[in-house]
Amino acid sequence: MVNLIGKRGEKELSEIGFMTQMVSMGHQACGALELWNYPVWLRDVVPQNVNGTDRSNNVDLASLEIYRDRERNVPRYNGFRRSLFLIPISKWDDLTDNKEAVNTLQEVYGDDVEQLDLLVGMLAEKKIKGFGISETAFVVFLLMASRRLEADRFFTSDYKEEVYTEKGMEWVNTTESLKDVLDRHYPEMTEQWMNSTSAFTVWDAPPDPSNPIPIYLRFPH
Repeated sequence: MVNLIGKRGEKELSEIGFMTQMVSMGHQACGALELWNYPVWLRDVVPQNVNGTDRSNNVDLASLEIYRDRERNVPRYNGFRRSLFLIPISKWDDLTDNKEAVNTLQEVYGDDVEQLDLLVGMLAEKKIKGFGISETAFVVFLLMASRRLEADRFFTSDYKEEVYTEKGMEWVNTTESLKDVLDRHYPEMTEQWMNSTSAFTVWDAPPDPSNPIPIYLRFPH
């Protein structure tokens, strides 16, 4: 993954090719949004200058995200929930049933739940049954998703053939999922590599020895 950052990343990705990238991602499950699951390689990233040269100091993005929230006065977890008219927590057990998480939060923040950082709290928070995110994140998602639709001119004033073309309008009105998009442009990929009905679930098609694709050489499981 480190090789896919910056200018050298653009070169690497162009050599890998779109189909190989998609198949590689399709056969990997998404990382769960929970504590102790931050990608290790993002804890020691070598940032690049605009010209593609490496900077001297490595960056721990996990720490930087917390630092930036504090620097910009983003409300802590309880304050953020109050701003959304959600009930704040009064003790760590209100947040999660995970005893290890409770003990760690107690070690870091003591008994002061008001000091809990927003990102930490959202990762520790109990998930909604059947969802990969928790209540706080879900409320934000609902607000942002609806607003994005309302503000997108391609769903409102520019939703017409003069902008999309006749064929484009046909695609918009008949496409039901991302899998439909991939089927349309890369049918050989979905036929060989995707047994799942949704592109957002793990593609469960096994490798075909008669028609190999070198994803497992680049991204071994």
